[in-house]
Amino acid sequence: MGTLLDGLVIVDLSTVVSGPFAVRMLREQGARVIKVEAPGRGDIARYVGTSRNGVSAMYTTCNLGKEVCTIDVKSESGLAEILELIDGADMVVQNFRPGAMERIGLGWDTLHARNPALICVSISGFGTEGPMSGFRVYDPIIQAAAGICDTQVDPETGGPALFQGILADKVTSLYAAQAALGALLDRAQQRIESGTSVGKHVQINMLDCGIHFNWPDGMYNHTFVETDKLAVKPDYSGFYRLSTAGDGHLAYSVVSDQEMTGAMRALGLGDLLDDPVFADERSRRKARAELLVLIEDAVTAHDDLDRLLQKLWDHDVPASRVESRSTLHEHPQVVVNRSINDIDDPDVGRIRQSAPVFEI
Repeated sequence: MGTLLDGLVIVDLSTVVSGPFAVRMLREQGARVIKVEAPGRGDIARYVGTSRNGVSAMYTTCNLGKEVCTIDVKSESGLAEILELIDGADMVVQNFRPGAMERIGLGWDTLHARNPALICVSISGFGTEGPMSGFRVYDPIIQAAAGICDTQVDPETGGPALFQGILADKVTSLYAAQAALGALLDRAQQRIESGTSVGKHVQINMLDCGIHFNWPDGMYNHTFVETDKLAVKPDYSGFYRLSTAGDGHLAYSVVSDQEMTGAMRALGLGDLLDDPVFADERSRRKARAELLVLIEDAVTAHDDLDRLLQKLWDHDVPASRVESRSTLHEHPQVVVNRSINDIDDPDVGRIRQSAPVFEI
């Protein structure tokens, strides 16, 4: 764990992934986190997927290193207990539906009046206003609503497809953690300039996060407003290439002309560079689709994936074996980076976890 946020206290009222994973990132930077759960079932993420001792792997990951307590916020004594926790905190994070915090007596106005320096990060599905603001939300719903499904293509039907994973939740976590750090920086700057500091209410919603995340590539055909002719979907040919070779699968990318000629030479197609049809960059751009087919055929013809990868790397062509999740911790670069660690968890015993992604 890092030490950048040593001394910071966060009360985590959030559940499932979007809030808890954001707070875990702040915990990794040294913050002390007190996670509050309702009595009974607690956070629903406890019961999703693979579990040990009644606690799921996903819950363990999103709440690593947090102090967990059970408080019934619907009771008078429970509300008083939570308010006391928040009074002594620097930040509170919650992802209830809009209006829920106010109804239980934990609205921003109440919290800010009691603890003016408090930062509150509120995460919602669709925002605090509008026709869908109060709707229940899960990750696939945001993928659909944000246009992410329309960016993906089902290889069999050609229609929209879901990203197979909780993309929208985790993307929202990243944005929420970033916004929380911005609010902390603002508070610190106030203290430097005036000697006092006032916390801010940071509001973030999954729909906006999904749209923002998808925009650079997923919406580049919809960025120039007055363009007459738009492709239906971004052209990822050459960039997203997943192929089979030898004993496994690999991804490789041929984007620049340098990578195109490098791939041709690596795959025994270098003689084609003497052909006038492929002799210069302009002609290769014109014949790009044809060249990509030739390159793909040459890739799949290889019976030794390791040797193929080495050839591509030797010619500076981006490529990687598709690594198995079960052996990812043995990948030589992962080992050097110390990206994955085995640690002891007090509730579930020995676990394997991804490491913090920064070094100071």
